[in-house]
Amino acid sequence: MKRMTLVSALLSVILFATPSSAKKADSTYVMPRHSAYIEIGGPSDFVGVNYDQRLGKTSRWGFRAGASWSYDSEEFLNTDTKKEHFIGLSTEVNYLIGGRRNHLELGLGNKLLLIKFNGHYYHFPEDNSDEPLAYQVHKTWVRDLVYLNIGYRHVALHGFQFRCGITPMINVTKGWLWSDESSTKRGDIMLVPYVSFGWAF
Repeated sequence: MKRMTLVSALLSVILFATPSSAKKADSTYVMPRHSAYIEIGGPSDFVGVNYDQRLGKTSRWGFRAGASWSYDSEEFLNTDTKKEHFIGLSTEVNYLIGGRRNHLELGLGNKLLLIKFNGHYYHFPEDNSDEPLAYQVHKTWVRDLVYLNIGYRHVALHGFQFRCGITPMINVTKGWLWSDESSTKRGDIMLVPYVSFGWAF
């Protein structure tokens, strides 16, 4: 009987003390003002490094700035490869909606994109001859995109930050060519999902 009473008491302490300590920790929690994270997709294209800061100690308004890189290539006739490098700089104003650690993240941003292309383009003559006409192309484009950010942000008690969502982007400048000879034109809209991992402090 004494053993049963002791076991019941220990179980009660475990069951009730843990939530109590968690509530106490949560009540003293202050949302970090700064965060740094690696982002895949979204405004960062393939991969990017970003810094985010709240405008005040208790402000839900904030801004982010980041640098990104991505790469595209296309092989043609097993002899020639077209290569394209994308270097991006993005800035954004964002707002967090929700509780202490889980937020709906809404943002409006601008992405400046440097595109460097190197490769051959091929033209097939109208006389249906077998040999296409090839010409070397070296191009550098600077383009600008405006984007929205709609996503989920979680900040753990000890600082780990996870984000995921989708970024609609619109090209507001002239277009550019892709390595597969397709093109992006002015006014084209792209929906790009993203995921990011980082640290809030």
